[in-house]
Amino acid sequence: MNNITTQPCPCQSGKTYQHCCLPVHNKTGRAESCEQLMRSRFSAFVLQLGDHLFDTYHSDYRGNLSAAELAEKTLDWKALQIIATESLADSGFVEFKAWFLEAGELHYHHERSNFVKDHDQWLYCDGIFYPEQKSGKIARNDSCLCGSGKKYKKCCGN
Repeated sequence: MNNITTQPCPCQSGKTYQHCCLPVHNKTGRAESCEQLMRSRFSAFVLQLGDHLFDTYHSDYRGNLSAAELAEKTLDWKALQIIATESLADSGFVEFKAWFLEAGELHYHHERSNFVKDHDQWLYCDGIFYPEQKSGKIARNDSCLCGSGKKYKKCCGN
């Protein structure tokens, strides 16, 4: 079995985990844009890396959340779809859909996340959520969103 570092990154950038989100997760690299931080945060949710989620959540916005709470697996995250992104000198946003399985059904969380750059580090602040668009359907013959290359019915839909 392959080590996670040589497998495709959970953020579906097309790179291996070791050449994508791992350096940001283990702090040997830094997110160069708010999109790169968003991708690393999605991968951290998939891999349950609460410390990374906590460390990249702006302290003015995270309230009483702890790294342990952020590491809890609450959903089975499957795919990240970036819709729009903008990184300025010290702020930016990423609009995305994060696909997940819940009770055997595929849904997505649609958000426009706001980021700031503080001391040369991108941090997640908050987001605009689109609750009216929380669920979606994928046809059984569509490609699976998890990036396996298989049809949905032969992968996450079985």
